[in-house]
Amino acid sequence: METYVTVQGNLTGDPVAHTTAAGASLVRIRVASNARRFDKNAGEFRDADPMFISVACWRTLGSHVLATLRKGDSVVVFGKLLYREFDDAQGNHQTRHEIEATAVGPDLNRCAADLRRPSRPAVEPVPETSAETAAPAPAEAAA
Repeated sequence: METYVTVQGNLTGDPVAHTTAAGASLVRIRVASNARRFDKNAGEFRDADPMFISVACWRTLGSHVLATLRKGDSVVVFGKLLYREFDDAQGNHQTRHEIEATAVGPDLNRCAADLRRPSRPAVEPVPETSAETAAPAPAEAAA
């Protein structure tokens, strides 16, 4: 079973591009997210402890993230939650959660964005048929 999550937060650094040994492009980002809670005793909102999560953006998504986002940008990330185990360069066993992103976008509640859609080839319009060239209706064909 796969678990999908949505995380809203800010980028902790600029996106970093990688290429795998197989030649696939990968862009990694790190998102900091924290909840705000109302403290009744103090009568004000307070930030909860932050959560930091790594996000992997593959291929086209990664190239769009690299071209668009920068450190501090507020983003919304949707993707598959993964649990990774690995040994670091010093030989220490490490674990971490990571999101394999399906979608990443600016948080429009906190900023405005200008969309640039990819260009598409022109499509030839389908000519309209006139009453004279249209095929006869089934009732007319039988008469």
